[in-house]
Amino acid sequence: MGGGVVVEHRGPLTRIRLDRPARCNALTYPLLEELLEVCEEAADDPSARVVVLTGTGSAFCAGGDIDHILEDSQERRSETERRRRLARLHRISLLLHTMEKPTIAAVNGPAVGAGLSLALACDFRVMSATATLGSTFARLGVPGDFGGTWFAVRLLGLARAKELYLLDEPVTAEQALGLGLVTSVAAPEGLCAAVEALAERLAAGPATAFALMKANFAACLAEPLGEFLDTEAANMILGMSTKEFEVAARAFVEGRGTGCAGQ
Repeated sequence: MGGGVVVEHRGPLTRIRLDRPARCNALTYPLLEELLEVCEEAADDPSARVVVLTGTGSAFCAGGDIDHILEDSQERRSETERRRRLARLHRISLLLHTMEKPTIAAVNGPAVGAGLSLALACDFRVMSATATLGSTFARLGVPGDFGGTWFAVRLLGLARAKELYLLDEPVTAEQALGLGLVTSVAAPEGLCAAVEALAERLAAGPATAFALMKANFAACLAEPLGEFLDTEAANMILGMSTKEFEVAARAFVEGRGTGCAGQ
């Protein structure tokens, strides 16, 4: 890759690292193009059962690199060209949220602006106790990007999401856990171990069922109940047609005994 993103494969785990530590992993357009490419590859890689997104050094991601954005604005692209480019790059958030495998944001340090949006796009967030979250968009005079508002409303509710964006106060790890923004909080020295434990647990789980669960969650956000119930039924039948279900069901029946314990 070009140096802005590092990809590490270890068994069923694919780790994607934003790698501009001197700039707190701030996002440039070339880095985002690279990140989109590696997310597409991870989504299509059958050997990757869990994907982790994190940052190099002391930050998760400081959002957009403002110096780079200002320089890029001098290239006099039309508004249509700029909008199309950003809309295409927004596919990163869509992939993190909908790819057919669990995604984890390992929030090792501040996650702000678009960095917050990318973390919220993941299925799980494990946060260092010393890290912070923040939108920062208000102080830059922009509304936000990479799906942050969409994810925030669904995680927090409308009122809390408005507070996060309009008041723009930093959110500590303890506050984030209380608000349900993160899955768990770990001491800085224990963050890697906590992420590894969660990743291993997910990697050992039923891959096809997880993919169908994520499809259900995506559908329930877009479909009315009647339509969703049909989607859910179709996915359930697909799940019950797999070898994973057959093996698990037989093991359940054989291990259950005659009582109702474990049901």
